[in-house]
Amino acid sequence: MRISVIYIALCFILGSCIKEIPYDRSAQTTASHAVHCFITPDSIIISDCRLTAPFGSKDAPVAGADFSIRYPSGQIMDSSLYSGNGLHIFKTNTLQSGDSFIFRGNIRGQQSFEIHSAIPNAISILQLDTSRQIIPGIGRAFSVAVRFSDNPVNNNFYRCFLYKTSFRYVYDYTGTLSDSFLKKDIIALFSNEFPVAENDFNNYTSREVLFSDASFNGVNNNMVFYTSDPLVKNKQERPVGIEFHLENIDKNLFDFYNTRNAHIWQQQSISQLPGSIIGNIPGLYGVMGGYTKDYRSVNLKR
Repeated sequence: MRISVIYIALCFILGSCIKEIPYDRSAQTTASHAVHCFITPDSIIISDCRLTAPFGSKDAPVAGADFSIRYPSGQIMDSSLYSGNGLHIFKTNTLQSGDSFIFRGNIRGQQSFEIHSAIPNAISILQLDTSRQIIPGIGRAFSVAVRFSDNPVNNNFYRCFLYKTSFRYVYDYTGTLSDSFLKKDIIALFSNEFPVAENDFNNYTSREVLFSDASFNGVNNNMVFYTSDPLVKNKQERPVGIEFHLENIDKNLFDFYNTRNAHIWQQQSISQLPGSIIGNIPGLYGVMGGYTKDYRSVNLKR
């Protein structure tokens, strides 16, 4: 009886605070074009072009756009071909780490832009070790110790994330195991290292870790990361391996990923308004940036 009284009292208190706010359509911003292009050596280059959508609607792919990658002199290196669903694909990719280039775009003959950029230096994971240890606030966790080289000439910005590959089990209506399939997922990744703690934006996500080399520039750095995923066999899955990915990203992508993660988190918060996502496409939404990458795989013992 006491529980019922408390429940009724809480409903009364909370209900009295609820107020329906009418949706103001005039608050919608005018639709604008958004372009996203992420360039790394030895990979297909794709430029995604869309028209931003009003609240409650879907974005619209844009076909009438032309994109090109040019040498610093302005001479064309390659141009894109439209393949549908807003995707504009380049035929070749001859860019290598350290190369400077110009990314030029024209959308529907109305909006043009030009961005001068460069591919960051190559990144190399020199050593990767795994272990299980006790992490404060997490308990027993799976840790990944990574040693990598950092170029002393440039200011470098890094992004890392962790994949788990596992067999997922399927049960029939009687609870009997009927099938299994292999699946690859990004899992939670954290670090207590100083370069990670320096970046406050890491508080907004567990899917990736972003940091710069401001505190260790020019040395072979050792950092420890860990995941809250137990990576042990249970009724739902059997983990068989992990992949640690490390990217050397340019400053434009560093700012974009940081503010994107904050924006997504703030959209789900009842106390914060979503902030702006920082891009570098003049007059438009979106980002164009270069990166280099390396990864290491580890098979998990059964």
